[in-house]
Amino acid sequence: MNLVYIHGNHATADSFNFIRSKLSGYNDILLEYDSGHGFYSNHATMLERLAGMRDLFFIAHSLGGIHALHLAAELNDRVLGGVTMSTPYGGSEAAEVVAYLLPFSQVLQDIRPRSAPILDGKRIALNVPWTNLVSTAGASPFMLAANDGVVTQDSMRHRDDIQLVDIACNHFDIVLSQEALAVIRSEITEVKKGRAMQVRRDRPTFSPERLHG
Repeated sequence: MNLVYIHGNHATADSFNFIRSKLSGYNDILLEYDSGHGFYSNHATMLERLAGMRDLFFIAHSLGGIHALHLAAELNDRVLGGVTMSTPYGGSEAAEVVAYLLPFSQVLQDIRPRSAPILDGKRIALNVPWTNLVSTAGASPFMLAANDGVVTQDSMRHRDDIQLVDIACNHFDIVLSQEALAVIRSEITEVKKGRAMQVRRDRPTFSPERLHG
């Protein structure tokens, strides 16, 4: 199984060092990107990195989860599932406001609720096991709705076709959470069980008659 890690905005793959240190026996693929290059430009680069690869399981944080969603839609049956953390599937209302003050910020344009990446993501129908870990601590007083210090819980809960698990961490500490790690391990285990069952179903049924022509 290939574990594909996608970090959040202004972070690096190092943010997954704790999680990676606890998950062994897998092939790790670390997708780095610069939000300033634009969502779809980064998306195309990520697709190139994953060309020809199968058995992909995404582990992503924040904006990285939006990338994972779009990649899963394009890679289709090459994807086994994914766990995202603190991902604002409904976009960021705060970005909608701040974008007027910083109109040249590409990432603010990309994560607004009415941006193309967010609207296109809402039209994606997932057909693999998918979980978003909702970070419920670290609220910022500058945001009226319940939030983790960066994005609202409503945005993290936006999709109704995925599993949602509350984790009592702020937006950044969730990648260091033992509880988050436990969920990731559990989801990987379930996916592996599903693959094993599929292999058994696809295996030809033994028939004694075949031995005699």
